[in-house]
Amino acid sequence: MRYSQKPNLALLILICVSRPATSETADEEDFSICKPLTEVAPPRPQLPPPEGNPVRLFADQAVVQEKQAISTFSGDVLLQRGDQILKSRILNYNRNTETVDTQSDFIFWDSNFIISGSNIQLRPNHQGEMGEANYWLLSRRARGHAEKIIKESKDIVSLKETSYTTCDPRNEMWRLSASQVILDNATETGTAYDVTVNVANVPVLYTPYLSFPIGDARKSGFLTPSVGSSDETGLEFSIPYYLNLAPHYDATLTPRVMTRRGLLLTTEFRYLTAQTSGTVEAEYMPHDQAFGADRSSFSMQHRGPITDRWYTDLNINYASDNLYFEQLGNNISVASISHLERREELAYLGDSWTLLGRLQSFQTLDRNPTARPYQRLPQLWFNTKWPEGNRTLNAKMQAEYVYFDRDTHVIAGPIGHRLDLKSIFSYPWHTPGTFVVPKLSLRYTLYDLDNVTSSEERRPDDRLLFTFSTDSGLFWEREVTFLQDTDLLQTLEPRLFYRYTPYRNQSDLPVFDTAQYDWSFGQLFRDNNFSGADRVDDGHQVTLALTSRLLGNTTGLEHWRTSVGQTYYFRDRQVTLPNQSLETDPSSPIIFEVVTQPLTSWTGAATVIWDPNHQNTKKTVLRTRYHPSSERILNLSYRLRDNVLEQTDVSWHWPLGRRWKMLGRWNLSLPDETMLETFGGLEYNSCCWAVRGIARRYLNTVNGENYLNGFFLQFELKGLGGVGKKADTFLEQSIPGYHDSF
Repeated sequence: MRYSQKPNLALLILICVSRPATSETADEEDFSICKPLTEVAPPRPQLPPPEGNPVRLFADQAVVQEKQAISTFSGDVLLQRGDQILKSRILNYNRNTETVDTQSDFIFWDSNFIISGSNIQLRPNHQGEMGEANYWLLSRRARGHAEKIIKESKDIVSLKETSYTTCDPRNEMWRLSASQVILDNATETGTAYDVTVNVANVPVLYTPYLSFPIGDARKSGFLTPSVGSSDETGLEFSIPYYLNLAPHYDATLTPRVMTRRGLLLTTEFRYLTAQTSGTVEAEYMPHDQAFGADRSSFSMQHRGPITDRWYTDLNINYASDNLYFEQLGNNISVASISHLERREELAYLGDSWTLLGRLQSFQTLDRNPTARPYQRLPQLWFNTKWPEGNRTLNAKMQAEYVYFDRDTHVIAGPIGHRLDLKSIFSYPWHTPGTFVVPKLSLRYTLYDLDNVTSSEERRPDDRLLFTFSTDSGLFWEREVTFLQDTDLLQTLEPRLFYRYTPYRNQSDLPVFDTAQYDWSFGQLFRDNNFSGADRVDDGHQVTLALTSRLLGNTTGLEHWRTSVGQTYYFRDRQVTLPNQSLETDPSSPIIFEVVTQPLTSWTGAATVIWDPNHQNTKKTVLRTRYHPSSERILNLSYRLRDNVLEQTDVSWHWPLGRRWKMLGRWNLSLPDETMLETFGGLEYNSCCWAVRGIARRYLNTVNGENYLNGFFLQFELKGLGGVGKKADTFLEQSIPGYHDSF
């Protein structure tokens, strides 16, 4: 027989035994190799959810002792409220003491956890006790055991002789044990005593005391340690200590011990307000055993508005010596740093204009003194932001004043002032299938120089030039069908660009911050082939280009894009940078670009720049990627620059079964057969633990004379933490498309 009734307030306490400390959900991919929880945890009874949120009690028998105020439910007892269910063979309720207890085993199901035990007793004032309890945290896919769980108050829960793991039963690779754990939900903190981490039933870590957060709040404490080795540093070990100073700022202190060099102390301070953010990082080594001196570095970044109109951006960097990053950095991008920027910006944002003030200097780490760039002390820049309209006259203005300075005792050359004013007028004419954009720009540049040999060089003639250009094109489209049930939209986009700038001899002008743009398809449509204001090229030219695309008719996905273009010159180009000859070719190189994504898993791109005047290829870039899933990536690329470089680059991340994966990169310079970087690694991934090993050899000097070897080992206990040198940023930069989930 089934018995059902509405229990009173004391029974409702049973439903509120405990709540999980956090609702954080475990990543299903992390535990994809584990057994399903239905095979590990007790299966949930199939009861229909009650309407609303009432409490329902089902039992085979019920005995009510009215004088003793005791009710006993027996048989297959089920107590349900919402998605919570309690199951036991016997359930007693004492109305006088308002206590609930079981005289047999029980199981309690919640949407986030399951608890089973030998007995349970609940008392008033949110107090209770469970014995020989096994628990499963569904949101973390974790499980454990406690000899006793004591609910001391509404917010305090204590666990005696407890354990925690994310491993499957009978395959328990690791386990965390503690004599006592106290969880305080009010402060969202946990405290553990006599904590031991066992790996393969062998104790590997012990601490008498441990404090940790149990909610979303941050808490001070040690973070995952890092272990690695390289030729420059030897065996190294670091363990960060995190300081939760306030909700809007924190700090991390990291001692880094290197057997070859000594102790390096790193401090990182971060802050975040409603509008601004910033980071301050400092490193100090009291004595580098291999270098023979103290070493240090400093970095500060700050960005954000001061008011609704004023905006600031700071970037300050310092290193104690030129070899700091080459010897203490851990990848080629850091080791090859040649300049450290020091920049302070203050901008005012008007309704339709912007005013920017900048101070910019550099610390040069390159040993070549000619590599030192000019400093801008100061730079003032003004720009308008008027909206552009179709079939109407649009105007735009730019103004810049800069004082360029550098140490003339190290490298000779002019320094001084430059004023550059530019006005641009355009009248765009757009229709759905055509566009014509005539444009006229006027540019005035004035110099006042120091460290020159004559008065004529001090004040070179002012430069006033105009540039007229017209950009025009057509847009045709048609529907095509390739293969079965594949509707595509094909476009044909011819483009004609004309530009004229009169010649002006500019050889007497200095070159402060100007360089020539590299060849690309977009470069064919620029108004000036030089960046910066020190040169304005004398181009009289026309560019012909053609682009065709294949677009998904319903998805809009670009499956194919082909572009080809070339510029034809009506005269020689006499304006050049110093030590460059005149350009007399009648036409530019032909630029050919292809970007394709024929299938979701395949992407490819190719750029070929061929010079018909000299019958040679100036640049070739070929790239393809096969990426059928998040765990399968293969990148192939080839890069060629005439008389500069020729490289191949292969990188991959690929599974070797369900548990093993391989990853690596091979970057080779072909002319001198120089290996720039190569690494290979293996990952092993099981239900509750994973390990990754990477062996690496890379070039850490630009001249190709010094190689470094390193080995990284990373070990992770899922749901607890890991040990080893983090390689996520390094791998994501080295293997395009790779996202590290280790």
